[in-house]
Amino acid sequence: MPHLPHVPGLLVGPTRMAVLSGGRSEIGGSRSARESGGSPRRPPPSASCDAYLVNGASIRVRRAAEALLAANWRQGIARNGVHYAYTCPEGEKYPYQWFWDSLMHALAWNEVDPARAADEVRSLAAVQQPDGLIGHTVFWDAPVRLARLAFYNVRSRRDMATATIQPPFLGWTWAEVADRLGDAAFAAQGREVVRAYNGWIERERVDATGLAWVILPDETGCDASPVFDKALGWRRHGTPGFAALVNDVRREDFSFRRIRARGGFTAACPLVNTCLALGHLGLHALGEPGARARAREITHALVDHLWDDQAGIFRLAGPDGLPVPVSAWQGLAPAALPDLPEDIRTRVVDDWLLRGDRFWPPHPVPSVSLHDPAFMRGDGRVIPQYWRGPSWPFTPPFAIPALLLAGRHAEAAVLVSRIEQRLDGQGFREYHDPIDGTGMGARAFTCQAVVLALHAWLERPPIPVRDALG
Repeated sequence: MPHLPHVPGLLVGPTRMAVLSGGRSEIGGSRSARESGGSPRRPPPSASCDAYLVNGASIRVRRAAEALLAANWRQGIARNGVHYAYTCPEGEKYPYQWFWDSLMHALAWNEVDPARAADEVRSLAAVQQPDGLIGHTVFWDAPVRLARLAFYNVRSRRDMATATIQPPFLGWTWAEVADRLGDAAFAAQGREVVRAYNGWIERERVDATGLAWVILPDETGCDASPVFDKALGWRRHGTPGFAALVNDVRREDFSFRRIRARGGFTAACPLVNTCLALGHLGLHALGEPGARARAREITHALVDHLWDDQAGIFRLAGPDGLPVPVSAWQGLAPAALPDLPEDIRTRVVDDWLLRGDRFWPPHPVPSVSLHDPAFMRGDGRVIPQYWRGPSWPFTPPFAIPALLLAGRHAEAAVLVSRIEQRLDGQGFREYHDPIDGTGMGARAFTCQAVVLALHAWLERPPIPVRDALG
């Protein structure tokens, strides 16, 4: 498909944002609170969201998001004869169909054209293997580029998809689309696809802890996060040694148990397991018996094995099973689970997410806490080091349910407003500086369109929140 180099309206003009009375400082906490390390000032939980639902920035951003979704839509007949229809993250830098990007795109399309949202997830289902696996990258039109072959998790360049996963919340997304469509056949298809997909993860990646484990950092979606630095060293993502890590995993045929048996890299990530729990929750919403109980079990396993009670945040467990003491946003994700004990959710939300000196700077949500020594505002530039500080569009779809479940409705509205503000001023960049909002990376990054779903959730909460409300 031809690349569309210009999409009118992506840089959508000066921001005219309705904010809380008192000005911008209250969004990231008052200056005195941030400097003292105390909790940021916030409006009372009962404050209305109505002031944020319609403003100039919201309207401009919605139009730009719709234009970007349309511009990056791809459809056709693949080299294996299968019909596909998906949204590429960006025409030149990211031409393939990525798993969790596609789920974000489907959530965005669900607010504009639910039929396209359905096509998006059906295209993922079209590459599902007989054992249930859906790879994290799909190469519809052409094989993976030769220059990237050493870094992609394929057995052969002929493969249609990679042999590894990305955050597995397919069930949640499919259920959101099915709920909007009201199509029983689509819901039934989702039950079959998600049952098989979740089943593959349960068989191939879950150990006695009840948690799913990853075998490469990009399976978490947060490729170069500093949580992997100690375990991977010179083989971490963004270094020439990463190709050696991929090759090692390929030699073990991407088998978690074989890799663990020889002492290779594995990790239990709070984000990945949150997504698996949400995937089972969605499968329950699609009508699958037993799925709701499994979502609850995963939540309990997260608390038992990844919760750092002293710090008040979830931690990634490394190959040795020990917690990695880096305060990354993945540790906030379980707050989006309806079965999480309320005292734990409150600590995560109040002591971490809404702290101005941690995860609530002027342009939230950063990928690493501002107070952590590993925090980096940029991306390194020479060889990009992703997920070490900047704010990405993948984080708010977990932060918004967490805030709503915690009763922080006004803060959820503030987060949506802040996202709209930076998209209005900086364009739909891949990620943004959490301090001043400067855009970085790809210039027309479709995942930013998920703001359409975030905005809608202020009025009609997503399935995880509705589940908690009964």
